[in-house]
Amino acid sequence: MRRLRSWTGAAFAAVYAVAFIALYVDYVRRSGTWFADLPLSLAALPFTLVMRALNGGSFAFGGDMPGRVIAAGLFGSGLAYLGGLIVETIIRLLTRLALTTRA
Repeated sequence: MRRLRSWTGAAFAAVYAVAFIALYVDYVRRSGTWFADLPLSLAALPFTLVMRALNGGSFAFGGDMPGRVIAAGLFGSGLAYLGGLIVETIIRLLTRLALTTRA
């Protein structure tokens, strides 16, 4: 379990969550206008693509669907955390290799 802790992943997830919340607030401010939820839908694209694959090809996402918006935010934050974990693991590995080759 210790290997799944990552400060970089937590930072990436926090940045994604803040950006997603800002996009949702922007949607709420502009709701009712044409393409109001386009930036939010683009930020939720990984979630939408995974859900389309799991549903068999059809999945609707919009800013007026609070359950799906929350799920997309959590899913994206999880992906951002995994990305940060992978980056941190690679950097730690390269640092360890560089330090052991010097000694």
